[in-house]
Amino acid sequence: MAETPVLTVVRHPAVPGLEAVAGLGVAADIVAHAHAAMVVGLCLAGGRRIVSGGGQWRIEAGQGFVVPAGVRHACSPLDVAGHAYLALAIRPEALLEAGVAVGAPEVWVRPWQDRGAAALVRRLAGLLAGEGDDAGRILETLAALAAGLGLKPGLAPPPHPATVRARAAMDADPAAAHSLSALARLAGVGETYLERVFARDVGMPVGQYLLGRRVRLAASRIAGGEALAEAALAAGFYDQSHLTRHFRQRMGVPPGGYSEGIREEPAAGDKGRRCLRRPKG
Repeated sequence: MAETPVLTVVRHPAVPGLEAVAGLGVAADIVAHAHAAMVVGLCLAGGRRIVSGGGQWRIEAGQGFVVPAGVRHACSPLDVAGHAYLALAIRPEALLEAGVAVGAPEVWVRPWQDRGAAALVRRLAGLLAGEGDDAGRILETLAALAAGLGLKPGLAPPPHPATVRARAAMDADPAAAHSLSALARLAGVGETYLERVFARDVGMPVGQYLLGRRVRLAASRIAGGEALAEAALAAGFYDQSHLTRHFRQRMGVPPGGYSEGIREEPAAGDKGRRCLRRPKG
């Protein structure tokens, strides 16, 4: 496909717990990771390979996938030309707001191929990006997608208190020098025990979670207009090249290809606007 790799995230302020991610020309392998939200994706061009739990799925253009929250998986393009996709990150609260009944949480990656569902994924991404101003339409479309794909707001068992304490410390300050030993002491357990319960609850080891949080912090600062070198240091990376390596491994594109579209709350009588922000070099 030969496009410059681009990744754009869009959200609507009236619908927390739901965001759309559009990837174009994504040709990098993405290391094993897990999401806090369920991810419903649609491959638009090229193809993607997903590996999880000993299984492997080949997703081609026109096909989709569901990755449940907390399920560890790795992704790679089917060829060096890369691929294009849309993905919706859906938290349980968004599905509940859309009126979807609670169900058992899913635990396996699953592919799907359905033209109606594909159209709904595209429509939701468009609504979040600014094609309409009614949050009710977003929730109606989400409910229709949930019905079509059998999505349920599964409520997982509560995490171990040690996981809660360790994760809270990393979330509060991802850039800090968190060591496994210090986090274990904070959580009141041994290092090996913390690694075990954390991986069970979150879907990845402590160190990988921390790297992911640092990448997210850097992405937020980049989207806010901060220069890449400054964002790297502020997020706990040694330098810009260190950030770039881990950013590509987790986002599939270099930092310069990342942007966020944030729907602003409209004033009375005005339509909501999307503010798209690109990083500084």
